[in-house]
Amino acid sequence: MVDPSDETRRTFLKLTGAAIGTTGFVGIAASDTATTTNHAWSSFQNDTGNTGSSSDGNDPGPGAWVDWSEQVSDRGLYSPTVVDGIAYVSDSSGGITAFDVDSRNACWTTHIRGLDYAPTVVGDIVYVAGTDLVALSAEDGSERWRFEIGIIESSPVTVADGIAFFKTSDVNGQGACWAIDTETGTKQWQVRLPSGKDGETPSAENVPPAVVDGTAYFADKKTVYALDATDGQPQWQASTDGMIDHAPTVANDTVYVSGRKTFALSTEDGAARWTTDLGDSTRLSQSPAVTDDTVVVTDGARARIWALAADDGTVRWTVGTLDGSAGTPSIADGTTYVPITRDSGDGLGAFDLRSGDQKWWVPVRNLDTSSLPPAIDDGIYIADREGFLYSVADPEWLDWRANGIGSMDVGENVYLQNDALRALDTETGKKRWREEGDTPPVSANGMVYETDWSAVVAYSPDGTQQWRSECDGGVTTVPAVTDDRVVVGGDGWVTAFDATTGVHAWTSTGDCGGLGSVDTVATHDKTAFALVNGRVVALDAEGERWSAGDGVRAVAVDDAVYTGTDCNEVVAYDFDGTELWRVTLEDGDTVTSLVPDDGLYAVTSDVTSTGTDSRDWLVSLDDGSVSWTFHPKFLPFGSLCEPVVADETVYVGASDRRVYALSASDGAERRRFETGGEVESVAVDDERTYATSDGTYAFR
Repeated sequence: MVDPSDETRRTFLKLTGAAIGTTGFVGIAASDTATTTNHAWSSFQNDTGNTGSSSDGNDPGPGAWVDWSEQVSDRGLYSPTVVDGIAYVSDSSGGITAFDVDSRNACWTTHIRGLDYAPTVVGDIVYVAGTDLVALSAEDGSERWRFEIGIIESSPVTVADGIAFFKTSDVNGQGACWAIDTETGTKQWQVRLPSGKDGETPSAENVPPAVVDGTAYFADKKTVYALDATDGQPQWQASTDGMIDHAPTVANDTVYVSGRKTFALSTEDGAARWTTDLGDSTRLSQSPAVTDDTVVVTDGARARIWALAADDGTVRWTVGTLDGSAGTPSIADGTTYVPITRDSGDGLGAFDLRSGDQKWWVPVRNLDTSSLPPAIDDGIYIADREGFLYSVADPEWLDWRANGIGSMDVGENVYLQNDALRALDTETGKKRWREEGDTPPVSANGMVYETDWSAVVAYSPDGTQQWRSECDGGVTTVPAVTDDRVVVGGDGWVTAFDATTGVHAWTSTGDCGGLGSVDTVATHDKTAFALVNGRVVALDAEGERWSAGDGVRAVAVDDAVYTGTDCNEVVAYDFDGTELWRVTLEDGDTVTSLVPDDGLYAVTSDVTSTGTDSRDWLVSLDDGSVSWTFHPKFLPFGSLCEPVVADETVYVGASDRRVYALSASDGAERRRFETGGEVESVAVDDERTYATSDGTYAFR
């Protein structure tokens, strides 16, 4: 450890120059730590001390989830600031957007060259530092004034007592501290730091100064500098044992920073109050978050989190079993919130500030080793590298979440099939029973049907097996069910059973026993329609009735027999095989699924030029005419699951982690539900919408 010493003040005076501006000091704020409203997160780490702590925020509790997410930009986002219901967030291209978190619409967007990280909002002004320092109107984004810097890299801005403070680094790594009058946009003072190309080059991007009680604290290389906030005169400097590449945090008359260890420095003279060694191979590159009695420090190398006593640095607890990387923490309501990237998926973790116990975990699409803190206002807001802004709360529309994924159907229970058939209670999501099974479940006639290798099995809602009927070999299709028949197919055969008793009704092997392997089967009245070798074949107890089509990929039955092809055609046949109509869809290359219900809904897909991603559209058809087409607005690539239709609403899940509820008449979005992964299937009953993704969800 390198302790700060009495030499620090004399050494500091050797700095290469403190240039004092000609503008007089103008004060407009009553307190260094004041924010514009009682509920606001107005800068990179909330306040002028960079404490990352809010006394107003409320933890959403065990029901915490993504209340909503919106793609604000097609570029990666930096951390947001939130004031008066508006989130201000910048992206990696220099764009800054003011986003209304209630209406979920952008108020305005503008671009600032060289902009990185969070803007700072004070009153009706948004301050952003890029190659220049710019003051924007919070109302419409128009430029109020600009201070030209022409620098390569700037930190976020800290505004206190009418002065905007920030740090820059030029192409040579030369650091500088700046103070700009916020009324006039003129320089108050500038201090150049003794850094440069020698050794490690410091960054200014995520190291906004802290400004408390008339002193501005800047970090550069291994040193903390304390400057008089009014004129830039040196007060003291203190060195640590490693690079400080984060913002200093000031609270309790103490400056908290980390090099190889975590340091608590006196604001009076820079002397070390305490030093805590957190072990080898740590990357303490995130700013600490501080309350009156606790300092939270995170490790960007192995996703470890420590809570230290603010008065003496004693380790109170450690969370050290996480893989990945931990970002900059925030604190509110007795909880610390930490963005974490990990192999199993990125997310925001909430940990009890007293015990370290994990309270909840909410997945985020892609943090990409981001170290940026969440903002805490009426909700918790976090941004990701896919351009999404998230609001984390306890959503009123989410009834429950449960473990378990797979194909889904719903009746008196929620039925899931993955490696087995599971029944979940529709009210609570708790498991009721489990049985072996192979194919997706079908709920009908007060029972649930599935297959177990070479048999069709019917269960009552309490899990009692009602009947089990063997087939002539392994079943290759999902059961197709009507009021009186259950039909399945296999390799060279289609078999029908009585839906109530399981008694064998008939088996057909096609003309001369040459049916071939059956991929899909649908049924209407006493006839089955099997998808075999790219054709639809009509079969009943008398044998093969007719066949039609070429390159058929999907078949469904309602008031006609509908087929979708690998040439992106949808073809409708009468029940005697007469073609009724044919339409070629404009989007996609191949029709992958069809759902008839007061119309016809097709999912059509194509493969991207890389051959690794698919892109899907949902198309509504009426008597051969396209009524509307849906593709998620911010999903250039990705898949849709098979839709379901209920009460003139079409529900479809997407790989953007959402379930969309669309008007059946025009495709307009009515509602949207958030999950934690690609949506595999959806189901609907009178009370809820259900989805399987990274788990099973019930939406009110």
